[in-house]
Amino acid sequence: MSTAPSGGRAATVAGEVTEPSVWADRRFVAFAAGNTLNNLGEGVHTVALPLVVYDRTHSLALMSLLMAFSPATWLLAPLRGALADRIGPGRLVMPGLTAQLAAAVALIVVLLLDPSPVWALFCLAAVGQLAGSFYQTGWMTGLVTMFPRSPARARGTLGGLFLATQTGGALVVAAAVPWAGTIGLLWFNAATTLAPMVVWWCGVRPAPHSKSAPPEGPGGDGGWNLAEGWRVLRATPVVFDLTLIRMPLLFCTALGSLAVFLLQDHWRLPAQDVATLMTVARSGAVVGSLAVSQRRVLRLRRVAAVSATGVVASVLAMSVPLLPLFVTAWAVFTLSSTVLGVVAQMTAYACLPVHALGRANGMVAALTSAAVLAGQLCVPLLAALVGPYPAVLLLGTTGLLSLARLRRLSSHPAW
Repeated sequence: MSTAPSGGRAATVAGEVTEPSVWADRRFVAFAAGNTLNNLGEGVHTVALPLVVYDRTHSLALMSLLMAFSPATWLLAPLRGALADRIGPGRLVMPGLTAQLAAAVALIVVLLLDPSPVWALFCLAAVGQLAGSFYQTGWMTGLVTMFPRSPARARGTLGGLFLATQTGGALVVAAAVPWAGTIGLLWFNAATTLAPMVVWWCGVRPAPHSKSAPPEGPGGDGGWNLAEGWRVLRATPVVFDLTLIRMPLLFCTALGSLAVFLLQDHWRLPAQDVATLMTVARSGAVVGSLAVSQRRVLRLRRVAAVSATGVVASVLAMSVPLLPLFVTAWAVFTLSSTVLGVVAQMTAYACLPVHALGRANGMVAALTSAAVLAGQLCVPLLAALVGPYPAVLLLGTTGLLSLARLRRLSSHPAW
């Protein structure tokens, strides 16, 4: 792997990244606490709002459309990244948080109306998702200036904590919805938006953008040129190849909903048992991702190879209609795909140059989100055409494309 850009960032040599622990930095502890609390609210919102919409409309199509908002907003990531590179990532944070909070409160007010206009629910949900994506782009792009000694480990740690909040959000909904109701849970989500605001007011924020500094990058684009982000991504083969490796595997992430269907429809497991299996699988993924991100010396090549192989092998194993094998393979799939995502994030923050980090990361987010959306649209159709188990087998075969690309990556002299 090539040497990381200058400016205090740790070096990456021969497929390894070496950075000090971020937990020794009190500023990171405060940042992680605020970010994690906000993500917990988002995890609650992700579960609670579709339930509200389904309860009001009894439409599976509308509920599925609502759940597609989140990956859809990341298709705009290159534009948000260009804005972060142009005006500075810090200027996206507070406007994004303020708009997200306003949309969350307005959504609750609309839900209190009887009847609630469905178009207003969807519009406010879309505004909240879009505003949150601006805030997240600002926070994540600013990690390099906030924690210059450990940007990769900071990103990997936050990725693991995010997964923990997604699991925790579902548990909070299960535990609190009987006495707080879905409206109370949505108020909880709105309140958690204040946590990163407090962190900002305490002075933990990205460094201000220097207007006097000359525009960086070829041609002095000043941050607007999206082609520069693509050029930087192509010029960083490790990040580019990892992105291409992940795309067929992310296409397979739609197996999550297919697995739930098979557990309930084919093996007739009760919903409580399915929820327990989901929690166990996600908990294992959280532990694995945090373990990877906390290693002082991380052998990226080895971890990427093992996790990508684990994804493909587990998908192929899930095509065998044996319940113990299916459940074990599902857990391995969740763990392996999560660890591969953390490795890709850490590699990007260790290798991409600062001047185009927002745009290059935006390109990566758009490509990977497109793969996720394609899977959500195509996997159910494929299962309907050929049956669920043959569909899983075809997906596993598609994943072999990732392993072929992995061989090319492993043979690259920079890795």
